[in-house]
Amino acid sequence: MSQTLLWGTANPEGMKNYKGIYLNEEDVTDMIKQVERAKVLGNPIPVHVEHKGVVIGHVESAWIHSGNLDCLIALNNKVLEGAFGSEFVRKGICKDLSLGYDVSLSNSKSGGVTVGRKILKEISIVKAG
Repeated sequence: MSQTLLWGTANPEGMKNYKGIYLNEEDVTDMIKQVERAKVLGNPIPVHVEHKGVVIGHVESAWIHSGNLDCLIALNNKVLEGAFGSEFVRKGICKDLSLGYDVSLSNSKSGGVTVGRKILKEISIVKAG
């Protein structure tokens, strides 16, 4: 088998009425669009193990479920790290999905910080959250 398909809910969850560096439901909706756009452009969102190392797969699709980002991920078993990643999931070593994203920050006129758009960079299979 050249790939393993996984479905899961990514952390952190999308919170209602939240305006900080973590995700709100609007951010989750935007990330779904980012996944779709990246795939159409032929540069799908990559998947890693614990936010580091080589790319072991990509995000096939994403959707919102109960305010959270659910994903279908394809792991590439043709690369050694992808095969290990598949085994980590199969054996329950890595049970969660975690979002790797950048946050746009700017100084506000009142001296505080304004949080802008969150850009999805990668999704990782992780031991915990």
